[in-house]
Amino acid sequence: MEQLKEGNSYFVDEQYDEALKCYDKACLELSNNAEAFFKRSQCHSKLSNLKEALSDINTSIKLDSNNSKYYLKKGQLCFELEEFDTALKTFEKGQSIDSENSSFKTWIRKSKAEIQSNPTTTTTTTPTPTPTPTPAPQPVTTTTNPTPIPTTSNTTTTTNNNNNNNNNNNNNNNNNNTTTDSTTTKLPIPSSGNKVRHEWYQTETHVVLTIFAKFVTASNSKINLTSKSVNISFPLANGSEFLFEMDLFDPIVDKDSTIHYYSTKVEIKMKKSRAIKWDTLEFTDKSGPVGLMDQISSSPAVPSPYASKKDWDKLPNEPEEKLEGDQALNKIFRDIFSKGSEDQQRAMMKSFTESGGTVLSTNWDEVGSKKVVGEPPKGLEFKQYEK
Repeated sequence: MEQLKEGNSYFVDEQYDEALKCYDKACLELSNNAEAFFKRSQCHSKLSNLKEALSDINTSIKLDSNNSKYYLKKGQLCFELEEFDTALKTFEKGQSIDSENSSFKTWIRKSKAEIQSNPTTTTTTTPTPTPTPTPAPQPVTTTTNPTPIPTTSNTTTTTNNNNNNNNNNNNNNNNNNTTTDSTTTKLPIPSSGNKVRHEWYQTETHVVLTIFAKFVTASNSKINLTSKSVNISFPLANGSEFLFEMDLFDPIVDKDSTIHYYSTKVEIKMKKSRAIKWDTLEFTDKSGPVGLMDQISSSPAVPSPYASKKDWDKLPNEPEEKLEGDQALNKIFRDIFSKGSEDQQRAMMKSFTESGGTVLSTNWDEVGSKKVVGEPPKGLEFKQYEK
């Protein structure tokens, strides 16, 4: 499990080669863990290893056939490999499991569009053997009666029809080219570098996810927020498609979340369902998120074998000890000395030292100009020390 978590850290930092090494070890250790193979499939996809990615996602589906996100990933891989029929069936299977996920509707529509457009694209890609010259000589050679009028009419109609079809196809192609050219200028591009970068941060109430890409708008992008996941997709100017799919660390309030589009980025502000600290953006542990603030505040401290038996949390509630005798008197003197002026402190030091500890005065004018004579307590006699 540690290898899987370490791989996730590398994956988030876009260090896909290092992440793949960790996922390889995780798949060996957790051979029955569908999530491990799913993570490695995502990593292979980032490294453009599409066949390896498809093999891993098939393993995930075998281990857990009721997880809709596995079908979504497999369908996307089949779509990228131009296996549109398989992609369509996979998306429909995933939609039957999770009908609330709008990503399946989007990909089903794309797959159907590719399947419908596939025959026309295959005929237009081979323009050299056009069907117009082949039928023209056949009626001339096969007809025995020299009746040029019907033959010419037939040939002219067929050629005209074919020419019309070709013209229509050319017009359609030209229209398609103009539309794609017009949309290409408006398609998103990364804000910097060749890859779309993302960052996130959190406050006490919200988690903010930022996608750094230019020219992203609500019309050319698809952003779907649920209480447990976020799905982002939009086409890029280089012909590829940016996909960002993630199960969130903790549920959010999707109704109170907002999406803001800027010229160089998209900012998704997701409201937390509870005031806790997110350790990561992605949910990685099926047992639930750890490090909850409410659990930390309420959980009792585990006693250490080397810790003192005194409960230090209760110290402010314990009454202060009352000082008696010399301790109380010394405390008074310390307070006077610490709060006194410089002259008062000098007077106290001089009087206490010269009197042998029997006199303590704070009046510098009185003790500063003469030697302080010791005054023994009542009933005692003051004597000089003799060596």
